[in-house]
Amino acid sequence: MRIATFLPHVGVFGGVRRFLELGNEWVARGHDVTLYHPEGNAPAWLPYRGRVVPLTAAADAESDVAVCADPHTYGTFRAHRSGRHVYYCVIEGDAGLDRALPDHGVTLAANSGALRAKLARRAGRPVLDGVGGIRTSVFRPLPALRAGTPLRVLVNGRRSRPKKGTDLVLRVLAGLVGKVPEFEVVLFDSVDVHNRQDPRDGAPLPPNARFVIGPTQEELVALYQSSHVFVAAERKAGWCNTALEALASGCAVVCTRSGTRDFAVHEHNALVAWRHPFFLRRAIRRVLTDGALRERLAAAGPASAEPWGWPVLAEKLLRQF
Repeated sequence: MRIATFLPHVGVFGGVRRFLELGNEWVARGHDVTLYHPEGNAPAWLPYRGRVVPLTAAADAESDVAVCADPHTYGTFRAHRSGRHVYYCVIEGDAGLDRALPDHGVTLAANSGALRAKLARRAGRPVLDGVGGIRTSVFRPLPALRAGTPLRVLVNGRRSRPKKGTDLVLRVLAGLVGKVPEFEVVLFDSVDVHNRQDPRDGAPLPPNARFVIGPTQEELVALYQSSHVFVAAERKAGWCNTALEALASGCAVVCTRSGTRDFAVHEHNALVAWRHPFFLRRAIRRVLTDGALRERLAAAGPASAEPWGWPVLAEKLLRQF
């Protein structure tokens, strides 16, 4: 099968990872995969086995299936000659839906169960099951690494996107200092042409907190593996990559429902809290003070991540294409 995928860039974003990982899986299964984006350069942060070409090349090519997930490349995606056009919704409030919904020549897909159901109600037509996404062979526990670090809380540091809830989490953590066992906070983010805001500028950091800027894939994995707790307070997310990566790596996860409903089960493999300081504080306090709870949540995480692997998702999408 000839599969064409469209992205606005290949920077360090969860939506970009989705297309790179799926492309790798489809190539491994013998399919011909081409990624179109404006600059046409290969991603530098994650190996990619498909073909990468400039967006303008799509006009002279054909495919069996074309997949797009953003409004910026939508026009080129629709003009591209393909047997089927699929718009893959990966975030709530996706601006691309303004064009995709009334376009009945486009098949819709979504990356979470909640988003899929919401989109089906709004569109009045079927939505492909594009739910899932994790590389469990990479994101996996390494108990020895965690045992060698002090009590550590890991947080997605992307403050340029308020919906990630980074500052909310930092304020909650600051309020817990001195009221729970001593802990350190580590935040991660990248700063590049696609995410220019330095998250360290004006960050309301609690004591003993630090940023790791631009971690490699291996360094990011090590951060998950060495952290005891991961906190995500997102809103309007499609699929919370970081929460699932933490879960798969054996962290005790505290999260909101946004982007986690498919895999986070309250009191089983995570503590799921309302996105409010009171409820987040209560949940984080529990995992920081109760070592047995931390261990129980951490132990349940890796197995619960397995059904959502990229290989499973790639096969599922191929069956629907």
